[in-house]
Amino acid sequence: MDNQLKDLYGQRFNGDAILRQKNKMWYTLCVNYFQRWLPLSCNTNNCKSIVVDVAAGYCEFINNIKATYKYAVDLNPDVQKFANEGVTTVVGTISDLVKVIDADTVDAVFLSNFLEHLDSKEQVIDIFAQAKSLLRKGGRILILQPNIKYTGSKYWDFIDHKLPLTENALIECGEIHGFKTVACVKKFLPYTTKSALPKASWIIALYCKLMPFSGWFFGSRAF
Repeated sequence: MDNQLKDLYGQRFNGDAILRQKNKMWYTLCVNYFQRWLPLSCNTNNCKSIVVDVAAGYCEFINNIKATYKYAVDLNPDVQKFANEGVTTVVGTISDLVKVIDADTVDAVFLSNFLEHLDSKEQVIDIFAQAKSLLRKGGRILILQPNIKYTGSKYWDFIDHKLPLTENALIECGEIHGFKTVACVKKFLPYTTKSALPKASWIIALYCKLMPFSGWFFGSRAF
């Protein structure tokens, strides 16, 4: 399975130029949007933040987000190659994080374009449970997810997509585990980074500034 993942994503995102473009895009998204959603653990003597990126892929999010301690977990062993210095990598699943992170200590768990690859909704529910066990009181689970409500049949254009999900299904799943939804953008980003839309950093920054209006015109991934 690990070799299959390497081959699949190596073909899908083939080329250094594509990876550099994606990393630049994610840097802009982190600075202009995602950073604001990360809570910070503080007490009288210390301030720190712990962020976990589940199914981190090429580590575009975890490399570009600001945090004191950063963890990237992925079944694809290439995660070790793409993680920047200062990012702890775990080759495996979210279950394997208990070996390196204490429960009830994490500020944010980030899930990007991941849940649609699972085999069942029971597995989605289990991911939420495992994320909650890692999170401290007041911690957050952040989800960027293709929304089949707006992608339509294009949802199935990728061979590894298995599970259709909407923003309401994820909200309900969170409520099962006691999560409270503090923000929901039904239409955030375009479905794929291979879209024909311009990807200049200033355009992406403006896109974030104009949310949620820009998302209603171009978005089909929920946040």
